[in-house]
Amino acid sequence: MAENIIDVNHASIRFNLGNIKVDNLKEFTIRKIRHELTFQEFLALKDVDLHVKRGESWGLIGTNGSGKSTLLKMITGILKPYKGTVQVRGKIAPMIELGAGFDQELTARENIFLNGAVLGHSRRFMEEHFDEIVEFAELQRFLDSPIKNYSSGMKARLGFAVATMVNPEILICDEVLSVGDANFRRRCNARMQEMLSGGTTLLYVSHDIPSVIRLCDHVLWLDKGDVVMQGDPETVCNAYLEHQEKVYSYAQKEREDRQEIESGKVFDYLVVGAGLYGAVFANEACKAGKTAVVIDKRDHIGGNVYTSRRDNIDVHEYGAHIFHTSDKKVWEYVNQYAEFNHYINSPVARYKDELYNLPFNMNTFSKMWGLYTPEQVQAKIEEQRAEYIAQKKKERGLAPEEAFVPQNLEEQAISLAGTDIYEKLIREYTQKQWGRPCTELPAFIIRRLPLRFTYDNNYFNDRYQGIPIGGYTQMVEKLLSGVPVMTGIDYRTFAKKYAGKYRKVIYTGPIDEYFDYRLGHLQYRTVRFETEELDMPNFQGNAVVNYTGSEAPWTRIIEHKWFEFGKDLEGNDLPKTIISREYSTEWQPGMEPYYPVNDEANMKLYEQYKKLAEKEPGVLFGGRLGTYRYYNMDQVILQAWEMAEKELKTRILVGSVGKK
Repeated sequence: MAENIIDVNHASIRFNLGNIKVDNLKEFTIRKIRHELTFQEFLALKDVDLHVKRGESWGLIGTNGSGKSTLLKMITGILKPYKGTVQVRGKIAPMIELGAGFDQELTARENIFLNGAVLGHSRRFMEEHFDEIVEFAELQRFLDSPIKNYSSGMKARLGFAVATMVNPEILICDEVLSVGDANFRRRCNARMQEMLSGGTTLLYVSHDIPSVIRLCDHVLWLDKGDVVMQGDPETVCNAYLEHQEKVYSYAQKEREDRQEIESGKVFDYLVVGAGLYGAVFANEACKAGKTAVVIDKRDHIGGNVYTSRRDNIDVHEYGAHIFHTSDKKVWEYVNQYAEFNHYINSPVARYKDELYNLPFNMNTFSKMWGLYTPEQVQAKIEEQRAEYIAQKKKERGLAPEEAFVPQNLEEQAISLAGTDIYEKLIREYTQKQWGRPCTELPAFIIRRLPLRFTYDNNYFNDRYQGIPIGGYTQMVEKLLSGVPVMTGIDYRTFAKKYAGKYRKVIYTGPIDEYFDYRLGHLQYRTVRFETEELDMPNFQGNAVVNYTGSEAPWTRIIEHKWFEFGKDLEGNDLPKTIISREYSTEWQPGMEPYYPVNDEANMKLYEQYKKLAEKEPGVLFGGRLGTYRYYNMDQVILQAWEMAEKELKTRILVGSVGKK
């Protein structure tokens, strides 16, 4: 197996963005003394993994600002990761900015030797290759002219010729083939193909997708610092182009919506957040005869239920979302905006080489202990519980008749389910989720453990369950039909630009962020997703597999096609599959907050923010982040209804509109 020449492990790059423009040292000093200098942390790269073998050629694709050049600069050592590691086992020839090392006052002749010295070549070596460089760059007539008189194309030709006069171990190219005339680009391509055939490893950044497919045997797709997808060039590039087409159609609609926003119209509500809560409220506001405009700082609608279509597979971009509810009214409501399939959530847990059904039911217990009746299983669990509690009472000096109160999550879990279930299916999995041992986590995180003494792998007890056919995004689109939407803009920017364009705000972002973290940061857990398309029809045979052991760094793997039974919208079998590995990590400013850490300290801080929110004129807070609570999707809808009925003085009627 070829040795990796480049290893990027969970690497992040962070920049501090000043919230106030300071033009001089005096103002900087005054503001610093007054504690008026604040910075927003911006993660240009987030938990990136990249492993390159010797001789491979990797293309890096993504829109401007996605992190491609930042990743190259990190690999070359220009930037250091603030988290994670980068290991490079070879000499790099970087072509990130061709001619960046040239002295503008020196001639081309002088700059050839200067640039060669920067790359580590001796003068003798440069003299031996001088004619070759000049011939390739086609600059014989201009050798003794200052570089400052060269066009950008001429500088690029000279820079490329110097950088590629020998076969480096690693060649890094950032848009170098986008300059120069067609003849020069053809010769550059030929030179690069020659180097690749000689064993050079290539990292290639370009917006020219055909050249990426032609030159590379692997592709990594970045978006806003996140790895969206990696795999073979055609698969990843086609998914990227399909996504860009969708982005373009959204952009066209947004241009029309922007015209409406800028027309002088004053909206009744500005809804901050185009997730499920915001979409439901905006929908109900419009049905009640009010006007609303919806914004989101992400470049898409749907919030965390957002799904994208790749190779006819609906990918749950922010983790698995299975809609379930026992509320008939909620079920009928969502079915007005999408047709749901009959998917039943039946995850599997993998502990080392053992597989167990979830939730904990008779299938789980019979596999674990070889027991087959509920009576046997209940006796086994009670035996382990009683033994553990007796031991803990003895350690604490408690009498047998005294009550045992669990002090941490480990004690709570074992007192509910016994030692075997805890050790194999709870302990290491929970530690990965929360980033700390169960003995350091509060007991209340697990208030109860559902133990089912029936042979039933259905994870949820709810009466209604399923997933929208075609994904959640089209459902949210229908909820927002007729509502102006603007994505890629945050609340502060919109409020400053369109002040006076709305009467009230429905805010679904982080409540502490709204108040500029003046009382401190609320804590969250966040999730990183590593998505990969595989040229095989079936990877794991199930939509969700939890990895409960510590040997796997991810918490679970999602195989998206099985949410819709491995079929496309026409009912045909899908020849490929897409998987997402999920990694739980501690939230840092700049990351996407997922799960509120509802411990005593955070809830106390939230209550202080809640008091501020209640006094904020014209602003109502809702949703998971606005109220610092984790909600299932049906609970989000119910919360949005409650807000709508109170604010709009109306009742939610289901069946008042047909399927759209």
